[in-house]
Amino acid sequence: MSRNLRMFSILALIALFEAVLRYYMKSWVEPLGVSDFAGSFFASVTFVLLVGLVLFFISEGRAARGRYLIAVVWFAALDVWCQVLIVSGILITARTGTATYYEEMLGSHKTLAAIPHAVSHMIAILPVLIVGMILGLPIYWLAKRGRQTTPATNL
Repeated sequence: MSRNLRMFSILALIALFEAVLRYYMKSWVEPLGVSDFAGSFFASVTFVLLVGLVLFFISEGRAARGRYLIAVVWFAALDVWCQVLIVSGILITARTGTATYYEEMLGSHKTLAAIPHAVSHMIAILPVLIVGMILGLPIYWLAKRGRQTTPATNL
């Protein structure tokens, strides 16, 4: 298994755990007086996406044959996975009628129906990818500066 596939698999499992946690967390922490902002913020798959951004771009930057485009592809795959988890959570929440952090983000989507809310997250794949590419470029560049090079051998 390649290094990037292993990282993606681990991050995808963590994102799945975080998505399930996000579904149930509101009913756990709301009685304790935790604000919607704090609960929604800490139960966000965005953390996994940010960690993946840093890991993929550093990994490719340090690899002897690492490429920026490969890091972008792995980040894009993680981005799609995270958005699919979010959309699934939105649709399951709408179907069950349960109060979760998927139905809102600080009250901003309270009036938005489930389908338009879900579609907005699927559309968000592209802007998140573009921002990830922009943020990943300096990370990749800095990691590449410390890249271990192998001396060419004369045969």
